[in-house]
Amino acid sequence: MSVYEAINAVMDDVRAVGKNDRNEQQRFNFRGIDAVVNALSPVMRKHGLTVRPSNVLSIEHIPFTAKSGGAGVSCRVVIEYTFTDVKGDSCTSIVAAEANDYGDKSTPKAMSVAFRTCLLQAFALPTTETDPDAESYEHGEKPQATSGGTRQMTRTPPPSDDVKAAWQAKIEERKTKAELKALWQEAQADGAHPAILSMIADAGKAAA
Repeated sequence: MSVYEAINAVMDDVRAVGKNDRNEQQRFNFRGIDAVVNALSPVMRKHGLTVRPSNVLSIEHIPFTAKSGGAGVSCRVVIEYTFTDVKGDSCTSIVAAEANDYGDKSTPKAMSVAFRTCLLQAFALPTTETDPDAESYEHGEKPQATSGGTRQMTRTPPPSDDVKAAWQAKIEERKTKAELKALWQEAQADGAHPAILSMIADAGKAAA
């Protein structure tokens, strides 16, 4: 059984995960990381499949001030996960995640969201969780830049068609996953727009 056959076997055994957790503050039910892991973990063991975070491709912490005046931190991560079967055959999944927190938990929250997203997407589990577009966070005034390098919350404009075309040409020159991964890391280091990173990641998933 290949790693892809193992993933398919898990998908056959786990068809959905219920929305049984409750957020009392915003009054909606949701499906948390524990529910997803509890549903998948025993079935993954049954089929000899493991998953681990194999690479942190990017991570950034951005301070912000909420509309209410509270100081918070937004953590954004891009994580590569590797699925491996008992024979050592493996495949990777790259996911992006973001979480806000008003204490010191934005990083573990973002990692938790990334892991849950990876599992949901890899196993195509039907979701009844609140759609991301159904929630929004209102930030107040931007924090002032300090000598310590505090960043301001700014909205990055989408890349132009010319920029996308230039990157598409570079993508088409890469034929393997390794070459596309190297291109992704190059783009990330150059501060490329998230839309460009997504183009490269999508090409990497489709590459042989």
